[in-house]
Amino acid sequence: MKLKSLIGAALVAGTLLSGTAMTSMVSASPEPSGWDDNNDKATGSGSDTTYAFMQRAELYMNQAQGCDTDNATPAAAPAAYTLGDCLTGAAQSSVNVNGNWDHDIFTSTYPNGSSAGVKALINGQVDYARSSRGPKSSGESAANFWGFAKDGLIMVTWGNRPAGNLTTAEIKGIYNCSITDWSQIAGQAAGTIEPVGMNASSGTKATFDSYLGFDANSGACKKSLSNGTYPFENDLKQVINDSVINQNNGITWMSRAEYVAWSYKRQTGAAWTVDSKSATAGTIANNSYPITRFIYHVTKKTDATAAAASAEVTGADGGAGGAVRELTEFMCKPAASHGLNDFTGKTNYVELTSVYSVTGFIRVPASEQTNGICKLVPGP
Repeated sequence: MKLKSLIGAALVAGTLLSGTAMTSMVSASPEPSGWDDNNDKATGSGSDTTYAFMQRAELYMNQAQGCDTDNATPAAAPAAYTLGDCLTGAAQSSVNVNGNWDHDIFTSTYPNGSSAGVKALINGQVDYARSSRGPKSSGESAANFWGFAKDGLIMVTWGNRPAGNLTTAEIKGIYNCSITDWSQIAGQAAGTIEPVGMNASSGTKATFDSYLGFDANSGACKKSLSNGTYPFENDLKQVINDSVINQNNGITWMSRAEYVAWSYKRQTGAAWTVDSKSATAGTIANNSYPITRFIYHVTKKTDATAAAASAEVTGADGGAGGAVRELTEFMCKPAASHGLNDFTGKTNYVELTSVYSVTGFIRVPASEQTNGICKLVPGP
């Protein structure tokens, strides 16, 4: 039996004997999720849109409280190397069930696109993935998509093209190449519209494709960069001043969160309203803005899934898989289940709240939550 199970039994027994919770440790039995008393490492990959968020969330998970560690110099390496692993038995002086018990280490690789990250996860090349789109209709049945935030997509122009309003029909017309001149849009001066495409592995593109009902990169009117490739998502630096794209007639789409949070990425881009709705936290939360989406942390189902009778995260109990299970729970559990950050004195939930604020995302509204603060969407 693992240490955590023994601790849970001891806590329950102590509570029954004393009639009160053990205040020197915690007020409830430890959750049975992912601990193995070893310091494991897990790596994530995928979406550009969620890269900055996950880096910050991983930092707070890495800093979260956990077990007392073996800090003695190992007698021999590597066989006897236990430095940093959890002390066991009587040597363990306290229990913290709301943080990162094993002091597992989490890190995100540089963005390579949602689809590339999910594929790498399924192929066993990484331990979890970042995705700005939901599961595909096939090929991703081994994955769980944990929606931890909401976002919107905005239409963006730059140069001297002023922002206005576009209807859904007009956006579809621009991207199916049937609306080709800005004079066809109310309030706009004439000029050949140059809709810019996006790299194929992008979750932002996949969301936009779903909204359009067709491939946003198809059609003779689409523009790529001067090197012949489509730009990466959410970064106007690539298209502004590109020699092939007319700077006053181009249009593209990007994450509303990225647009709001990172002025260096939006550059001089101007956001349009869609169907007379602005993309705000409120219109995204209540889905009145026409192009909304969830943002996902993606795991293998064998590592992290939901118990049938509750919102508890179940799955792997050790190694990188168990670490992913703990990270998933950390991201999805409600405020009351989080511990303190030793560096700030704030709860990890409050620290994660600051991450949402800094990166422009909003938490999943209560009406759409299925597992803690997350919305779980299993792969088909």
